[in-house]
Amino acid sequence: MKFVKSLTISMTAALLLAACGGEETKEEEKQQETTASEEASAYPKTFVDGRGVEVIIEEKPDRIVSTTLAVDEYLVNLTDIENIVGVTAISTDPSISNVADLTAPVETKFEKVTAEQVIALDPDLVIIPSYVNPEVLNQLEDAGIVTYQVVDDASFAGIIETVETLGDLLDEEENADKLIADYNERYAAIEEAVAKDEDEDRVLYYTEYLSSVTGNTSIGEMIELAGGTNVVVEAGIVGDEYPDYPNVSKELLVDLNPEFIFTTAWDPSGNEPAFVTEWKNDPALANVDAIKNGHIYVLDSANVTTASHYVIEGAEDMFDILSKN
Repeated sequence: MKFVKSLTISMTAALLLAACGGEETKEEEKQQETTASEEASAYPKTFVDGRGVEVIIEEKPDRIVSTTLAVDEYLVNLTDIENIVGVTAISTDPSISNVADLTAPVETKFEKVTAEQVIALDPDLVIIPSYVNPEVLNQLEDAGIVTYQVVDDASFAGIIETVETLGDLLDEEENADKLIADYNERYAAIEEAVAKDEDEDRVLYYTEYLSSVTGNTSIGEMIELAGGTNVVVEAGIVGDEYPDYPNVSKELLVDLNPEFIFTTAWDPSGNEPAFVTEWKNDPALANVDAIKNGHIYVLDSANVTTASHYVIEGAEDMFDILSKN
C-alpha cells in the first residue's frame, strides 16, 4: 500500500510539473510571438522634419497625400500607388513631370492645395514643402492630421538624403536603397566617362527671363557632373535678390561667350521656344560661340528643373550633348 501511495504521489507531482511546464512553454511562446510581432512592426517612428518639428508616425502610412511635384516623384517610386490618395495636377504633365504615366491611378489631383480637399481624403500622412500655405497647414494640424515637411535642400546630396528619409518614413527602405543604388551607378558612369575627356566645355544655363544658376543649385551640379564649366561660376557672378539665380543681361552674355547654352521651356508642343528663336536672330548675339555654332539646346524640363532623384537624368542629358560635340 505504501508503494502504491508513493507511486500515486509521484505521478501526481509529475503531472503537476508537466502542467506547469506546459504553461511556462505557452507563456514563453506567447512572449516570443509578441516580441516577433513588435520587431516586425517598425512603428511607431519619430522624426524631426524640415521645420524642426517632431513628427510621430504611429503606423505604416497607407493614405498619403503629396502636395508638391518633387514629392509626387519620390512617392510613386517608393510605395504602392494604392497608398497615395492625393498628388499635384502637374504630376500628369509630361513636359514638367517625370511620373506623368504613374500618377494616373490617383483620383485626387490638386490644382491648388486646400485644407478642405486634403481633410476630405482622410489621410494618415500629408507631406508638405517648406513653402506650404501657413493657413492650410494650421487647418490640417487643427484637424489632427499628421504632416511632415521635407527638408528644403535640392542639392544632389540633399535629394538622396530625402530619398533615405522618406524610405524610412514609409517603411520602404528596400525601395529607397534601390533608387539610391540606381542613382549612384548612373552618377559613377558619367564621372568615369567625363574623366576620359580632358576638354571642359564652357556652358551657360539661360532662361527666357535672362537668369542663370550658380554651382549651388542642382542645375549647376548637373553642368559640373556632365563635364562642363559653368561660365557664371567661372566669372564669380551671383544674384542680387537670389544669389544662386543671377540675372545675365544680353551684354553680359556676350562677355561670357559660352560655347554651349542650355535652356528649358515648359511647352508640351515640342516646338522651338520663341525666346530661343529671338536669341538666334538677335544681331547683338551673333558672335556668341554657342549661337554662332548652333549650340543652343532646349532640354527636357522634367529632367532639369526637378527637385527629386530624377536630377540624374538631367545630368545624363547634358553629358550626352557635350560628349557628342
